[in-house]
This record gives sequence, structure tokens and C-alpha cells, in this order.
Amino acid sequence: MAEPVGLASGLLALATFAFKASLSLYETVNSFRSHTKRVRDLIEELEALGEVLAPLQELLDTTTDENLSALELPLRRCGNACSEFEQEIVKCSSRSANRTSFRDWAKLRYLGDDIDGFRRSLSGYKLTINVALTDANL
Repeated sequence: MAEPVGLASGLLALATFAFKASLSLYETVNSFRSHTKRVRDLIEELEALGEVLAPLQELLDTTTDENLSALELPLRRCGNACSEFEQEIVKCSSRSANRTSFRDWAKLRYLGDDIDGFRRSLSGYKLTINVALTDANL
């Protein structure tokens, strides 16, 4: 069994990683002028994810609650997904003549899914984190 303090600091590091990765992805996506409905939905999902991750960071900064250890994998996957999707956007947009008007959103893929599939994945991470956060606050 891991020490509560070590576990909490590891979770705090993962929560911080996921938060920063989602914020960076949000800023990258938001930097483009052409926002289709699918892209606007992704931006909204990233905003909602940030609204869940920020209080989690605050909670982890003040607690050593071992009940939150189940969040290790979702936080790691969420942070990795945001970082990797941002890299895909940057890679695809580097081929675009106009950096502020990326038009290849429909071609963008992450793990075989399009933007909507990626947004649904983020929603799943957000819901998992939110349930754990709500449970910890009861």
C-alpha cells in the first residue's frame, strides 16, 4: 500500500499535468479563427474539464485521501490525450498556409476517432473525475 502523502503528491502532479495539458489544448484550439460547431463543442468540453480539474487540484493540495487513488489512470490518460491531440493539431496546422485559419478539422484524428470521438473521451474523463471529486466531498 502506498504512503498517503506520496500517493496524494503523485495525484496532485497528475492533476496538474492534466489541467495544464487541457488548458494548453484549449488555447491551441481557440487560437484558430474558423470554429465549426464540432470545434466549438470541443472548446466547451475543454472549459468544462478545466472546471473539474481546478477544484480537484485544490482538494489534492489539502488532503491525503486514499479514496482518490482510483483517479491515477484517468488523470494520466486525460493529460496524455490532451497533449497528444494538441501535437496532432500543431502537426496538421503546420502544413496549412494560414496558421489562424485551420480548415482541416474534419481530417483530424486521434486514436482513430474524429473530433467528436475525442470530445466524448474527454467527457468520460471529466465525468469520472467529477464523480470521484463529489464522493470525496461527501
